[in-house]
Formats: sequence, structure tokens, C-alpha cells
Amino acid sequence: MHFTLKQLRYFDAALRTGSIANAASEMNISQSSITAAINAVEDATKAELFRRMPAKGIKATERGREVGKRIQQFLEQARIFESDVLSLAGQPSGTLRLGCYAPTAPHVLPPILKQLSKQYPDIRIDLREGDMMSIQDLLKAGTVDLALTYRRDEPEQLGFVPMFAAHPIALVPDMSPLAQQTKISLQELADQPMILLDLPGARPYFFGLFEAEGLTPRVVHTTKSSSVLRGLVAANFGYGLVNICGPNERDGQNGFVARPVGGDQESPQYGVAFTEVSRRSTIVQAALTTCADISAQGGFDHLIVNT
Repeated sequence: MHFTLKQLRYFDAALRTGSIANAASEMNISQSSITAAINAVEDATKAELFRRMPAKGIKATERGREVGKRIQQFLEQARIFESDVLSLAGQPSGTLRLGCYAPTAPHVLPPILKQLSKQYPDIRIDLREGDMMSIQDLLKAGTVDLALTYRRDEPEQLGFVPMFAAHPIALVPDMSPLAQQTKISLQELADQPMILLDLPGARPYFFGLFEAEGLTPRVVHTTKSSSVLRGLVAANFGYGLVNICGPNERDGQNGFVARPVGGDQESPQYGVAFTEVSRRSTIVQAALTTCADISAQGGFDHLIVNT
């Protein structure tokens, strides 16, 4: 086989992005290097692996998808080997590719990154953010090693270490009469204007809370940004639902208050998802242990609002 590990990484980037230009940008190299990598793998396999479509990028053939799947598996094993070899000299060393559900990133990442930096200074973090579905796809594809996210109905090949249960929280404008209550029921919220965090996985969860009580929320605005949601609530456009909030969001100093939703509501588990292959990596094991230790020490308790 006449291709290098670097060329396999370039091929993988082209497969994931569906574009030579996007792959070159991601890998910070020239487009000609991506093209050369694709040509090298095609020459070695004696098959057309991509169809070039002018102005539309590239599309993997059926053979290309099969080759790409095996390349992804090999690259994941190569990364584990690389990190383990680097760690032989002492503490875990190498790059940890960490995915995180975007709305939760500002809250859960600081304590984790701070502790990792303190305990394992030779581990470098490569962060990726996205919605729950895209983060899971990155994990299954081997693009990230770990994913900080809510537990879903995971495929058998994915593992999950829970860190805390996240009870639903209502964010209401500080001028709302509901802000004076210690908790707020879904019945009290149903007729109020709602600002919906409209992300895959989030929409069905929040709608499901109301449906379980025979209610329908009155959505007046949708957004894919938790920051925009908070801004609209503070501007008195309506209320929002989340599962994590900072301690400074409970006293009204940001224009809204956070109150637990009353009743026996579904409180999804938040934690770390991983593949069984990635778990064998020394740096992944170090990260999983760190997250479990922070959880056991109550390091995430300030993010939870319980009834």
C-alpha cells in the first residue's frame, strides 16, 4: 500500500466534510494535498471512491464508504496507540478530542478542563461542540473520543458514565409574578409565551414534559442558541426551559430567575459518552476518572436546581 498515515487522515476529512475545500480548511493544508491523498487511496484500492461533482463537492461511492469506515477504525486505533506510547514515559499525554452538547458547554467544561489541566498537564484538549445528535455522530465516527451530553437511547457500542441528574428548570422574566415562587408547575407555564430551545433532542424532550400532563406549550419564538434564549427571557418575551443553569441565574440579576419545574418530571442523566474502542486509551481513562471524581465531590451541584 503506497499511502501514509497523514494521507489517510486527509481522506477521512474529505469523507466527513464532503468537500475537498472544507477538508483542506479543517486540516490546514492545500486542496492539492487532499486530492493527492484521495488519488493515492484510489490507486491502492483500484476503485473509484469519490465522485467529483462540479460546484457540489464530492460524494463517496459505496466502495468509498466501506473503505472510509475501515480507515476511520484504523485511525482511531492509531490515535490510541500514539497516546499510549506517549504516556509510557509518565503521566497520560497526547490530544483528547472532547465533544460537548453546546448549550451545556459554558457550565460543565470549566471545572472539567481546570481539573484535567491540573492533574494531567501533558494532555491537550481539542473541543468540538454541537447538538446531541451531531455529537453522537462524531463519537460513533471516531472524530471525538468522549462526549459530554445527556443520556439517550445509546447504541450498544456506546458506553455512558453519568455525572448528575438534571431536573427541568424554568427561566422566567424577573418581572413575572411567577418569579416570586420557589417552583413553577407546567400548568402555570402552559398558557404563557414560550421561547423554545429548538435543537434535535431538546424539542421532543421539552414537548414531552407537557404532553405527559395533557398540556401543549404556547411557543412564540424558537432559537438554537441558549444565550439567545436567555436574552429573550430577560427582555420579557416569554419563559424558557433548560436543565442546567449557573448560580448567578437564580436571583434576577440577569433579568430573569431560574426556578425548578414542580412535579415528578423526567430528569435526564448528564454525563460522558464513549465508545468501547476509545475507552482503551490512557488519556480517555484519565478523563473519565476525572469527570467521575468531580461528580463524586459535588463539583456539578451548583448547576442543578431541584424541587
